[in-house]
Amino acid sequence: MKALIVDDEKNARLALRGILDENFSSIEVLAEANDIPSAIKMIHKHHPDLVFLDISMPGYSGLELFKFFDEDEINFSVIFVTAHSEYAINAFELSAADYILKPIQIAALERAIQKLNTNNQTEKIKALQDNFEGEYPRKLVLQTGDGLTFLKFEDIIYLKADGSYTHFMLHNKTKITVSKKIADYEKLEAMGNFMRIHRSHIINLNKISKITKNDGGFVVMDNQDELSISSNKKIELLQKFDNQKL
Repeated sequence: MKALIVDDEKNARLALRGILDENFSSIEVLAEANDIPSAIKMIHKHHPDLVFLDISMPGYSGLELFKFFDEDEINFSVIFVTAHSEYAINAFELSAADYILKPIQIAALERAIQKLNTNNQTEKIKALQDNFEGEYPRKLVLQTGDGLTFLKFEDIIYLKADGSYTHFMLHNKTKITVSKKIADYEKLEAMGNFMRIHRSHIINLNKISKITKNDGGFVVMDNQDELSISSNKKIELLQKFDNQKL
């Protein structure tokens, strides 16, 4: 696999190259670039299979690289490299984008490389660009067996755990299943409208029809599904609704 490293920090480029040389013999680093204009030239010259792309750089950010390519020219995989805040990390994950954090850990790099897939690169990049605008991401991107599904957050009623799978229950009575554990979506809570009320459920707080004390306490969602509330979550849930008591 031919690779290109794009980062404005020389030490960061050297560190990543060293890790790749020592631990990933299947990846050959062809060149390095310290800004987006140089990266564009090198991509056209070397036609890499993989680009390690820093986000925060002077001049143009890493996300702006794709402005200079037609969709059919983005035939390389991308692993974003970031030292960004928790919000930015949420944007990566909610957009289904592959990323690694600085300082780079070998295990994290290995996971990102194993997930690589050039399919849907353009869609992922567009979603990530959208999700870096404003205070919160605009959409959730789910990677399903047949591609990517883009969900508006207001269309999600709740998430249901099913072992290594998670079911998304939507307002139009449809269900989408992804091969990720529900714990991977706890990051939704940072947005304020979602809460994990039970080991099996994360709910959209805006989609609650009723909170009741029957049977130990449960919520009725807009689709009339009744979901149990864990005993250690009742107070927290009620505090979100003016401290009403069950």
